[in-house]
Amino acid sequence: MKLDLWRIGVLVWIALGVFCGGPCEGQTTNLPVGIQDVIKLTRAGMTEEVILAQVKSAGVSYSLTPDQLIYLSNQGVSQNVIEALIRRDEPAPGTATAASGLPGRPTADFEYFHDLLAPYGTWQQVQGYGPCWRPTAATADPNWRPYTQQGHWIYTDSGWFWHSDYSWGKVAFHYGRWVRDNAGWVWVPGYDWAAAWVCWREAEGNLGWAALPPPATFKASSGLQFEGAPAGDSGFGLGPEAFTFVPCEHFWDRNLSAVVLPPDRVETVFKSSAVRNGYRMENGLLVVDGPGREHVGAITHREVRIESPVGRTEEIRKTPQKR
Repeated sequence: MKLDLWRIGVLVWIALGVFCGGPCEGQTTNLPVGIQDVIKLTRAGMTEEVILAQVKSAGVSYSLTPDQLIYLSNQGVSQNVIEALIRRDEPAPGTATAASGLPGRPTADFEYFHDLLAPYGTWQQVQGYGPCWRPTAATADPNWRPYTQQGHWIYTDSGWFWHSDYSWGKVAFHYGRWVRDNAGWVWVPGYDWAAAWVCWREAEGNLGWAALPPPATFKASSGLQFEGAPAGDSGFGLGPEAFTFVPCEHFWDRNLSAVVLPPDRVETVFKSSAVRNGYRMENGLLVVDGPGREHVGAITHREVRIESPVGRTEEIRKTPQKR
C-alpha cells in the first residue's frame, strides 16, 4: 500500500512537471480548469485556431483579474484567445443592438455602453473625465494602443473606417475618445458616430494616425472642433507617442502591429510629417477622409474601393450618467 501511494505521488509530480514545463510559477493553481487547459495547449504548440475552437466548444466565460490576464499573456496565450475566454455570449440571432444600425434596437445610453463593454475590460473613474473604460487588451499588453492591433483600414462613404476584429470595436472605435494615463489607454464615452475618430499625418513614405483626445468636440451643427476652432488642420496637441506610423506599402496590412515603426523612428518621422485630416460634414455626420482616397491609392499603389461600413448608427446622442 505504501509503495502504491509512493508511485501515485511520483506520477502526480511528473504530471505537474510536464504541465508546467518545469517548476510551476504558482499561478495556474488559481486558474479555472478550462483556462489551465488553454495554457497547456499553448505550451504544446497548438495553433490559435485549435485553441479558439476548444474555448468556444466549452461555452464558458471567465472573470479574470489583471494579474491573471498578464500571466496568460506571458505564457504566450494570444489576445484573441484571451478575449474569447472572457467573452459573454453574443446576442441571439435577430436581436438588434445599438451599434447594429437596425430598427428596433434598445435605447443606447451610458448604461447600454457600460453593459456592452464590461465583459471586455474594466470601468473606472478617471479624473476629469468621469467613468471610463479600459480594455483588457490594453491591460495585458503595455504596447497596446487604439486603432493599431486587431483591425485594418477600409475606405467607405464616410471616409476611412477602422474595421476592428475585437467584439467591442464597433463601439470604442466609432464613438468616444481615447486618453492615455499612467496605466495605459482608456476610452472616454461619446455618443456621435464616425468611421474613425482619428488625426491623420503623412511623411514621405509613411502614413500615421492617432486617436483623438477628449478635447476634440463634435456638434452636428458646427463639426469637429478643438479649443474652440475648426479642427480641419489641427494636430490636437498630440505628440509622436500618440501616433501609429507605417510605411505606405504596408498600409493595407491586416496585421499592422507587425509593421508599425518603432518609437525612435516615429520621433523622426513625426517631425517631418504634416497633418492630413481631410474632415468634412455630410448630412450632419463627420466624414474622415484623411489623406484622401485617390492620394492613398497613388502612394500605396492600390485601387481604393468604396466599401460599406459595419455597425453604423447615427442616432446615439445620449449623455452618460456618472457613477
